[in-house]
Amino acid sequence: MDRDRQPPQPAVRPFVGVHMKCCHVYVRVYRNAAGDAYVGWCPRCAAQVRLEIVPEGGSRERFFEAS
Repeated sequence: MDRDRQPPQPAVRPFVGVHMKCCHVYVRVYRNAAGDAYVGWCPRCAAQVRLEIVPEGGSRERFFEAS
């Protein structure tokens, strides 16, 4: 048995925080499989939020509000 071997680390999934004003809840919105947007839904009313990822002129913020 090799004692120096480390267990595999889980993949880090990029996300942003979103306050869904419709139902006053906070959600993590994860990057989609294509890597071109952060997409998520309100857990209470299923309203969708989509934050496009742009090559230039985007935002460095990690927390947003959606209505």
